[in-house]
This record gives sequence, C-alpha cells and structure tokens, in this order.
Amino acid sequence: MVPFGLSQQQFVARYRRCLDRASAHLIAELRTLFDRPVPSTVKTAEVEIFLGEDGLGRPSAWIYYSGENNRVDRSDLSIFPGRSLELSIGLESIEEFDDRYFTNEDFGGLPLAANTLKAWFVECWWKAGGWSYPVPTKVSIHDGFGDGRSIQLSTDR
Repeated sequence: MVPFGLSQQQFVARYRRCLDRASAHLIAELRTLFDRPVPSTVKTAEVEIFLGEDGLGRPSAWIYYSGENNRVDRSDLSIFPGRSLELSIGLESIEEFDDRYFTNEDFGGLPLAANTLKAWFVECWWKAGGWSYPVPTKVSIHDGFGDGRSIQLSTDR
C-alpha cells in the first residue's frame, strides 16, 4: 500500500507508473477489439471509465455502441447498436493507495487519478492503432470525475 504523504505531483507520477505496468495488457485488449467487425448500423461508441466508489475500487472500462435501432441481446456476441462490452484494462492488481488520497478533499486525489487514468487510456488507444477505428468514439470518466471532459478517440464514419 502506498502510504499517505505524497505530494500531488508525486501521487500522479506514482499512479501513472502503476498504470504504465498494465499498458501492454490494455493495448493487446484494444487490438483484439479493433479486429472485431463493426457494422455500419453502429453510428457512435463511447468508452466510459469507472473509478469505483469514491475512487477506492479497481478502475474498469466499458464500451457502449449506439445507432438508430439500439437493442439488447445477451446471446449475440457480435458488435451491434446497443451492445456494451467490458474491456479488460489489466488493473486487477493495481497497487493500493491509502484511502485518504481519494477521500481528503484538500488533497484532491480523485480528480488527479481520473485525469491520469483517462490520459493513459487515450495513449493506449492510439498506440493500439485506434485512430482508425471505424466508428466515432470518445472516452470519459463516469460521473464526470476529473476535468469532466470527454476525449475524441476516433472520428471515422
């Protein structure tokens, strides 16, 4: 466990190092995703990153596909409008940080972690070749943590 006492700059650097250890895993996961066919009925996609309750849980990411006729079908494993897929981002064993980094409002670790996590995901997306993903895709942090902005990952279609 990373004990409380780092500066904000040290926290961001340490958190980023933890994320960087999972980069190869995420890049491989994204390349597998990019190999899957995306039908023309899918018009947009959004990756949403979840930080867990107050940032204390393990981060996770989901991609949501949208189109004119969204549907839910758990038996259909293909990509279609309405489909959501959990992405394996490789952070199951990320180093734990003292809870105070995320609960101490004066420190502000939750927005720092959110922005760092989003930037890391974007870099991995592009390293995996995602700029040419065949559907306009953006990424954001669930509940608007961090700067609250989404980042455009691809613009095709």
